[in-house]
Amino acid sequence: MKHVMTPVRIFYFFFMAVIFATWQPSAWWRAAAAVLMLGFGCYGVYVLRRSKREESSEVPGELE
Repeated sequence: MKHVMTPVRIFYFFFMAVIFATWQPSAWWRAAAAVLMLGFGCYGVYVLRRSKREESSEVPGELE
C-alpha cells in the first residue's frame, strides 16, 4: 500500500469520536458522527496492522 494511516491519525479519530459523543447538548447527528469516526478508526487500525504484517512477511534481499 502506498498510503497507510499513521498511528497518530488513528488515535485522532478515536479522540474526536469521544469529543463528539460527549459534547453537550447531545444530538443524533453527534452520535452518528462518533460512530462514523469509530468506524474510521477501526478501519485505520486494520489497515495499519495489515501493512505491518505484509512488511514482516517479506524477506529482504530475496531475488527472483
